Amino acid sequence: MIIYYLMAEAVPHHDNPESKEYSGAYINCWVKADTPKDALHKAKEYICEEHWSFVKLEDIFAVQRERYLNEPNSLEAYDNASRYGLDAIFYTWPIE
Repeated sequence: MIIYYLMAEAVPHHDNPESKEYSGAYINCWVKADTPKDALHKAKEYICEEHWSFVKLEDIFAVQRERYLNEPNSLEAYDNASRYGLDAIFYTWPIE
């Protein structure tokens, strides 16, 4: 399987406690999948399970581990996706 990197925009569900603090997020996902379509499906399911609503896909492409050797947080996420199938980093912004 391939590791895909996706960046998605999302907003918190109303039942998400973070909805009182954040109005949205960019979510960087690393997903182990056979195709980009499968990776997107898995990422959307994960985002929903985390009580966020998918808004739109910003980017998706296959990646290699070497890309992240100088980015510790992204490297850890890549390695976790390799082991467990998916990992993500949320970059939230506050309610204005």
